[in-house]
Amino acid sequence: MPDSPGTEKTSRHILESLRKGPQSADDLATVLDLTTNAVRFHLASLESDGLVEAAGTRKPEGRGKPAVLYQVTKKADLAFSKAYAPILEACLQEIRNTVPNDQVIPFMRRIGARLVPEPDEEHSLSRRVRDASDALKSLGGVTTIVRTRNGYEIRGLACPLSAVVSDEPCACTVVESLLERIVGGPVREHCDRTGRPRCCFEIPES
Repeated sequence: MPDSPGTEKTSRHILESLRKGPQSADDLATVLDLTTNAVRFHLASLESDGLVEAAGTRKPEGRGKPAVLYQVTKKADLAFSKAYAPILEACLQEIRNTVPNDQVIPFMRRIGARLVPEPDEEHSLSRRVRDASDALKSLGGVTTIVRTRNGYEIRGLACPLSAVVSDEPCACTVVESLLERIVGGPVREHCDRTGRPRCCFEIPES
């Protein structure tokens, strides 16, 4: 069951407070005017989602158990950051201005190949296609797999690079190369970059 708007708002306030530095449940309860039990409930949920982690303990001034301190994870920092898209776009523009045209695409393909390990070729193609689709989801995409006459298509309803692909379509080459690495075979990009970009990657069966 999805979280209520109030629950999401409280979780966000906790994350915003923890970005300033490690704090205990009691610290957060005081800052946010919540009960300690309410804060612990949200912390447990955020920890389960990989957004919060324990960061040691703090001894009490008097008697009592040490208080567990919490901090945000890199995943949470990434979710808050608005720097990645403009920096990526600037990097792509710089590449286009400094790298010869015939070397841009090979350069982007090498970047994509660096993002994932060697594929497990013992797995079936259908399993590797599913792994490739999951990799796109982990990057922020929303994907579905379609069985075609010639193999498979990974179709995206939301592009993880939507902020840059309209102006820099070569960014799709990075994802194409990444998927080829996971699938262990050729992948052909047929993305729709008009309006709200939508991914489409064709994986032939042979």
